[in-house]
Amino acid sequence: MTFPVLLASLAFILTRLWTTYYQLNFTSLPPGPRGSFFTGMKPRLSKSEPWKTYAVWGVRFGGPLLCFQVYNRLTIVLNSHTAVHELLERRAAIYSGRPVSWMFHVICGRGDAVFNISGLHPRHKIYRRMLQGGLNSQAVKEYWPTLEDEVDILIRGLGETPDQFENHIRRNATAVIMKVAFGYSISDGDDPFISIAKSSSQISGGALEPGRWLVDYFPALRFIPAWVPLAHFKRQGAEWGATLNSMSEVPHKWVKSQMATGNNIPSFTSRLLKPRMTEDEEDIVKWCAGGLYSGASDTTVSATISFIMLMALHPSAQKRAQQEIGSIIGRVPRMVDVHRLPYLLAILKEVMRYAPVANLALPHAATEDDTYAGYRVPAGSTVIANVWAILHDPELYPDPFVFDPERFISPPPSSLPTRPQQLQPDPSAYIWGFGRRRCPGIQFAEPALLLSMASILYNFSIACESSENPVVEFTTGITSHIKPFGLRITPRDVPAGIW
Repeated sequence: MTFPVLLASLAFILTRLWTTYYQLNFTSLPPGPRGSFFTGMKPRLSKSEPWKTYAVWGVRFGGPLLCFQVYNRLTIVLNSHTAVHELLERRAAIYSGRPVSWMFHVICGRGDAVFNISGLHPRHKIYRRMLQGGLNSQAVKEYWPTLEDEVDILIRGLGETPDQFENHIRRNATAVIMKVAFGYSISDGDDPFISIAKSSSQISGGALEPGRWLVDYFPALRFIPAWVPLAHFKRQGAEWGATLNSMSEVPHKWVKSQMATGNNIPSFTSRLLKPRMTEDEEDIVKWCAGGLYSGASDTTVSATISFIMLMALHPSAQKRAQQEIGSIIGRVPRMVDVHRLPYLLAILKEVMRYAPVANLALPHAATEDDTYAGYRVPAGSTVIANVWAILHDPELYPDPFVFDPERFISPPPSSLPTRPQQLQPDPSAYIWGFGRRRCPGIQFAEPALLLSMASILYNFSIACESSENPVVEFTTGITSHIKPFGLRITPRDVPAGIW
């Protein structure tokens, strides 16, 4: 960089910092902590369970919105369900953007991914239409045999080496989505796509970590050559980008090679690929299939691990679910059975409420200036829904830190009090995203999770190793789950157990 360019860049940076600082301190933005002139709240951002920090700040500063600055960017956190509904649902047209992450979207090359592309981009509608067509209730039925075959493998693995339950769960999640998206069969626990799925989630979390990469706040830095000593981010981004690219590029090419020889298994990708597609049309198919892979693999692992941990901590809920499975089904559960189990469905809802897969929803961006509750939301602001705070709001969910599936079970008519009991809100309204960014795979994910849960409970009993319940802690990242603790998974004496 020449001296004039460096000087111009410095002037631009200082101007942007002053503009953001002025907005934050002298205009009608939502309340929140102020931080320093240059870094804002960056030094005070929690690297562990930040959703709890945002909830505490929300209470301290009051109001439906919380606002703070990181370098020259404004972040607005929605800690209440009313604010989320009004802004991300009712005003979805101006809150469907994504804040640009120069590190992740540009340097790592993930800007065209399904979950990263702006809601205003022409591809966004095409992505959603394609994914909804491949994951609607009728299409999901075509995947039932795959789900059943893979859950049987999961159960056999848990029976043989229960202490490796995390590996078995991760293998199951990856195997299902690789078969659905690409027709690819996972060979064993050492299959490269299992490790790619795990590392991709870790990379995404690192690349999107708030305040970590200066290039996200001062984009001119992206022009620094990679060989410059201070350009570690360029070298790291190139390495990460190559790993992430293999997640979508390699299986896509594999499907094409299988189709060319007539050996392919029908899949999401093979159904969409046509003989004379343009390069852009094929690229859309590739990103959609990659979105299935990245969106389903780690989230399924998170939910299933949390389920197992919570069943160990709550033996009465586990026993009731096992009795329900035995009395209603009385055999190995199959896909046709999973929605006949109301208490198991209530457990799934409570697992997702108590331990959300994403405690913070993926960030939205305001594409126009807006106002809410007397506060300004400037265009370009990063807007984050604090899902954890909403699902632990005592006004919505009394005793929110108590695991209680009964929240979602209607009492029998004979036991109704004078005033009928009001069921608590279904957490699915908050855990699958919002507005135009709502996850298109809900009709696939819920029955798949129910089948895994029913099969595990039918075949095994889960208990803590210690007589004293461990402290529940959560991992931090784009997806989160309860940190594993010592437990025992032992076979039950049931008819025709899988393992």
